[in-house]
Amino acid sequence: MRIILAYLDHKSADINVREKFSFTAGRIREILKDIVRDRNISGAVLLSTCNRTELYISSQNASGTDPVQLLCKYSDAGERIDSNIFNIKYDNDAILHLMEVACGLESMVLCEDQIITQVGNAVQTAREEKATDSALETIFRLAVTAAKKAKTTVRVKAVPGSAAESAVNFLAAKYKLDKKKVLVIGNGETGRLCCRELLERGAEVTVTLRKYKYGDTIVPFGCKTIAYDERAGFMPNSDIVISATLSPHYTITCDMVRRLERKPAFFVDLALPRDIDPDIKGITGIESFNLDDFCSDYEKSNLKEIGEIKQIIQEHLLRYLKWKSYTQKPIQEIVSGNEMY
Repeated sequence: MRIILAYLDHKSADINVREKFSFTAGRIREILKDIVRDRNISGAVLLSTCNRTELYISSQNASGTDPVQLLCKYSDAGERIDSNIFNIKYDNDAILHLMEVACGLESMVLCEDQIITQVGNAVQTAREEKATDSALETIFRLAVTAAKKAKTTVRVKAVPGSAAESAVNFLAAKYKLDKKKVLVIGNGETGRLCCRELLERGAEVTVTLRKYKYGDTIVPFGCKTIAYDERAGFMPNSDIVISATLSPHYTITCDMVRRLERKPAFFVDLALPRDIDPDIKGITGIESFNLDDFCSDYEKSNLKEIGEIKQIIQEHLLRYLKWKSYTQKPIQEIVSGNEMY
């Protein structure tokens, strides 16, 4: 069984390209169902985050499977896409990459917290759609196990735990946040992380809610709330607007901002596909930032720690190779006629 990987990430493609390969949870399920209809493909897992889209395939016939073609087929990129944005890896190289991703070594924010959950959720979705096989189950299990061990045994220095924390750090370095009024659009995981980070720095935070049900919606303590539909009317009262939703459409448009008598000074987009129309950068008096603006080089101060994490990865890669050797041995014996089952 061969493992084939095709991916693009923040290193190979900017946000304009990445958002064309960003898939919703429902769309991922549809894609996986379609992929495994191919008899050449034994299993598939699709990982789609703000900074990367990765398709892992297990197949007996690697030459008959083109994961790049599949990604383009299901994306909004059309035919005019530069194939150089994709990386392709096979077998051990693909597995090594997955483990490095799960451990946060490939993240925009080194060793960030969210990627472990995202990797686990990706294989869980594939499992629910009956799109995995034993090889993919094993490599993803070992990748998550390696990441958890790295998280608990290696202390990485002075690195934000998420893109939300990195964004707030970025803002704090440019702008005193104490008593500043911040509107956070989106009450998902990233939105709530932003709220907590802002509150810790003394900001006055208001977060939008699409719906409110007792026991169903979590609002960080200290935040005010408004309905999502009230966001435009609340922006004149805000110094900073941060948007982090899963909306397929812009939550903030140029026309919306131009109509404001008083405009916020900063707009921060933490979504992919993007929430904020990038053309607002052309509006006088406004600064706008997106995910690509929050990439800092933390590797130089963590070379020793990165080496320790890579050692953990090698240990778990060896576990996979032992598993592969053990599971393939009976098959080889059957083929050679040495043993019957």
